[in-house]
Amino acid sequence: MFRDLNGDGAPDIYVCNDLDSVDRIWVNSGTGRFQALRRLALRKTSWFSMGVDFADLNRDGYDEIFVADMLSRDHPKRHTQENDHKSVFLPVGRIDNRPYYPRNTLFLNSGDGDYSEIAYYSGLSASDWSWCPVFLDVDLDGYEDLLISTGFERDVQDIDIANELEKVRREKKLSDLEALKQRRVFPRLDPPNVAFRNKGDLTFEEVGQAWGFNLRGVSQGMALADLDNDGDLDVVINNLNGPAAILRNDSPAPRVAVRLKGKAPNTRGTGAKIKVTGGPVPQSQEMICGGRYLSCDDAMRVFAAGTTTNDLTIEVIWRSGTRSLVQARPNHVYEIDESHAQPRDTSGPGIGKPKVQPATLFQDVSQLISHVHHENSFDDFERQPLLPKRLSQLGPGVAWCDLDGDGYDDLVVGSGNGGQLAAFHNDRHGGFSRIADSPFTSPLTRDQTALVAWTPALGATSILVGSSNFEDGLTNEASVRIYDLKRKSVDDAFPGQLSSTGPLALADFDGSGNWVLFIGGRTIPGRYPEAASSKLFRHRAGQWQLDDKNSGLFERIGMVSGAVFSDLNGDGYPDLVLACEWGPIRVFLNVRGELREATAELGLASYVGWWNGVTTADLDGDGRLDIVASNWGSSKPTSMSRWERSSPGRPWTVSQNPSHSCVSAFIASGITARQASLKSWVKR
Repeated sequence: MFRDLNGDGAPDIYVCNDLDSVDRIWVNSGTGRFQALRRLALRKTSWFSMGVDFADLNRDGYDEIFVADMLSRDHPKRHTQENDHKSVFLPVGRIDNRPYYPRNTLFLNSGDGDYSEIAYYSGLSASDWSWCPVFLDVDLDGYEDLLISTGFERDVQDIDIANELEKVRREKKLSDLEALKQRRVFPRLDPPNVAFRNKGDLTFEEVGQAWGFNLRGVSQGMALADLDNDGDLDVVINNLNGPAAILRNDSPAPRVAVRLKGKAPNTRGTGAKIKVTGGPVPQSQEMICGGRYLSCDDAMRVFAAGTTTNDLTIEVIWRSGTRSLVQARPNHVYEIDESHAQPRDTSGPGIGKPKVQPATLFQDVSQLISHVHHENSFDDFERQPLLPKRLSQLGPGVAWCDLDGDGYDDLVVGSGNGGQLAAFHNDRHGGFSRIADSPFTSPLTRDQTALVAWTPALGATSILVGSSNFEDGLTNEASVRIYDLKRKSVDDAFPGQLSSTGPLALADFDGSGNWVLFIGGRTIPGRYPEAASSKLFRHRAGQWQLDDKNSGLFERIGMVSGAVFSDLNGDGYPDLVLACEWGPIRVFLNVRGELREATAELGLASYVGWWNGVTTADLDGDGRLDIVASNWGSSKPTSMSRWERSSPGRPWTVSQNPSHSCVSAFIASGITARQASLKSWVKR
């Protein structure tokens, strides 16, 4: 389908490709030539792309892109769609890879040429076997809703049936006719057509039944036209091996309709941009011709008017670059003639002008160190196929610390298995040079995680480096290694743990030089998302010793992804704040060297999510430290859920949990996935 995606007035092209051919986006140079969109501008696409449509959903003047795929809305049925796909080898560091996924995608247009995929966030990731998506403001509230036609004559994605047929083929050679007749075994797939109402905040709700759009059939093509001359757009759908469906739009809301009379040969004004202001919200649409699956709309665009008394302004930017401006009233149809259009002032912002970007706060100076991270390949999904994400490539830990005591912080960067811990000396003049002396020349046998610098009283600086057993799963190597800069050695002062080492946090526990080190348990290798255990060590008489009492608080606490010591209550003792994946932000107050959890009393227990990191800062200048935590966000396939066992011998069921109670709390109760005979904790 053609659409001007970058606001330069020239139509670009989005090409949907089914199965193994990737989608293509071609950007129009305005001179009759097209160039492929930059690889990093779009980071993923749908796999079985069936249709595409566009709408400016966030009212910033740039159209978002929706691509329809085949993912079922029914959870059990999704598992019959799971084919025996083989793992695809992807070299580490291949950041321009553009994977495709068997689900719908919605791309948020940033206006600078980049897109963010937000279908999960918006609630549009699944609509069954889809054909034709159409953005249409059905209820005329000013926001485009989404209609999707669905169905297929044979449910050939049913892997259970496909496997049975394959077994028959292996046992008996079939003629082409016999093989074709076998396909009759697949049932007809006729899910209801889908309607999503736009809630005005980039999220949608399914309203097919409420709007009378949930007709069953193998619906494919879909077109819009004002069939009853009431000024809104009705819907026509063709159904395979069945009668066509005509759905009348009965919205009573005020509207204004626009037709265009363009100059020959573009007499319908195809490609013209129509903007309407004065209604409930600013609105814009483009006049299109074709582009839908086997379908083409009537050349009329309809906009919400808000109330019957609103004074509306219709602006048309024609493909010729000229501009028409019409004052309009609600509940009227306007035909706008290009012959009366005027030259448009292009000196100000608008079409043809790049989106104004805010001034940057930081400058990329990576060339000062010219460092390349070392990482070996590891297939997380071979060990646990249903992992929601890779855990072997979480990235290196970094730390600033004054290694040589010259008053200027140097940079230390962790490495992967087979690499070396990298240290860069700060030359005080904005330059860095890599330190090539011991202990930074020792090769690594595991991935390094977090880094913290430690300078005890009257001592030289050491670097405490987390060492992860995620890939090998062994417990016979140190969980943390000490890089002693004075002795130029690497010491294994901390025993191995079942949990892989995650974040580290270091603090003077009581202000008297009694140092403690928190070692966060990131995950248990091969048993995600079972709750991991963390440890607290004290430095006594020159040795690091396990603090058994305080460590008891962290037994099976969950998958810790971030940790920081900070004095939250101003009593002079550093408290401990943890970020947990599948858990809340947890706070442990330091009561004169003894930790006490205060998560619930501080009102944080309900903030459950995929937390990735945490730190503290006085953001409002009131003298108290605030908590800043990073989260995976809402654009993800998995949400907080409740697992229930109905009775002995019955399978587990999962239901949405509006209270956001934590899955890891159930796991931490001692019932492991293996004990419960549950294949996977990960909801697909």
